[in-house]
Amino acid sequence: MVSSRKTMIPKKFVLMVSLATAFLFGAYVVWITFVNPRQTPVADESVTAEQNIPSPIANPTIFTASINKDGIPEKIGALALTNSVLGKAALLEFEMLHGKGFELVGGFRADYETDKSNATLWVGQAQNETAANQMTKTMAEKIGAGSKMFTDLAKLSIADRLLYTVKGQGQQHFFYSTNDKIVWLAIDPALAPDALHSLWGAVK
Repeated sequence: MVSSRKTMIPKKFVLMVSLATAFLFGAYVVWITFVNPRQTPVADESVTAEQNIPSPIANPTIFTASINKDGIPEKIGALALTNSVLGKAALLEFEMLHGKGFELVGGFRADYETDKSNATLWVGQAQNETAANQMTKTMAEKIGAGSKMFTDLAKLSIADRLLYTVKGQGQQHFFYSTNDKIVWLAIDPALAPDALHSLWGAVK
């Protein structure tokens, strides 16, 4: 009888331990599932978006300028169109500024103003894209070789487009070619970013 009692006690003990273990495990599952669920890691989308922010010129933060019936932007940034010159008169001004040798077939000059500042936009149309690229390069070379009107020539590559900038007559000047057009903007440096943004897709 003594040996029989010794063998029965361990079996009951094992059964009790098993039941207790099962109960505790079940309680733990309920706790982590419903009471205190683990957070699923989420990618920091704000950081990803910040790292992928493109050039503000290639993808402007303001709307592209609308153009009037003559193909002239009605507003560039905060500046509104106040006057424009078309055809031969505009081409003559372009020639006076940059010398002869630019065979343009069309273009315009547009004046813009705010309460405190003003800007001027010249757009010349060349015979084709190759000619526009060459004329823009020639202008940069002439200025770089020495100019009484313009100084501090620099160039930037933005969204696969080469843009030149110079200083002159109290303004910052920007010029570049796009398709068969040559674009020249004279403006207050503080207003230049928004103006260039609106021009970037308006003059094609």
